[in-house]
Amino acid sequence: MGRLEALRRRRSVILGYHGIARSPLRRDLSRLQVPPSRFRAQIEALVDAGFKFVTVAELARLAAGREPPPGYAAISFDDAMRSTFTAAWPALRKYDIRATVYVTIGFIGGVSPWIGQPPENGIMSEHELLELAAAGWELGAHTMSHPNLALLDYESCRREIEDSKTALEQISGGQVETFAYPFGSYGPASVQATRDSGFIAAVSTGGGSWDPFQLTRAMIGRLDPMPLIVLKLDDRYEPLFQSPPLRILRQGSKRIRRWAGQRSG
Repeated sequence: MGRLEALRRRRSVILGYHGIARSPLRRDLSRLQVPPSRFRAQIEALVDAGFKFVTVAELARLAAGREPPPGYAAISFDDAMRSTFTAAWPALRKYDIRATVYVTIGFIGGVSPWIGQPPENGIMSEHELLELAAAGWELGAHTMSHPNLALLDYESCRREIEDSKTALEQISGGQVETFAYPFGSYGPASVQATRDSGFIAAVSTGGGSWDPFQLTRAMIGRLDPMPLIVLKLDDRYEPLFQSPPLRILRQGSKRIRRWAGQRSG
């Protein structure tokens, strides 16, 4: 707890999640489904450390193009998975925390093609998104079809990004202010397209900076212990993660997960 309190005195943070669900590991090889009990413990730790909770858009406005004042935490969820509505919202509501959910328009009411298996991979309906918005949550854009924007030219990026903003504003009846890059992948074309589409900020996936369109965000996985989460929140995890020894370990881990997936299939 002392490390989180010290972190809160020095900086603000953005946390990113996907699913909040009880999912057997064999059905969650991406390791992005955080068990509800673990999620609640993480939120309680942030509360006990004294963080003030805001949405991503509110944090971006506090930052005003620079590093934000210390002591704020923004909780965000990518892909609008239904467990955000059924599990994360009740846990956050206990502390009156409003969060940000990033919506891929083409996924609404469907299933995630990457994360989990039925029933854990369901995506929220329009009605559920509107309930969150009515409760003060921020709805952010996450493209139309979840492509890797780093592989697209400017015009293709602009269509995916701006069309998703327009569609989500039509659904919600409100202004959509922030954006999340799918897969955390972006380049000069997608950053410029996001600026030109009328957003005030965009979040990365792991690492980043306090540039409004590359906001640093710590993505939390199902197995992350609190010391690792603190490293991520302090922007010290990515340099370690990219070091040669850990790169070799990751390659071995991927081979094991691929083998386990073939066995379970």
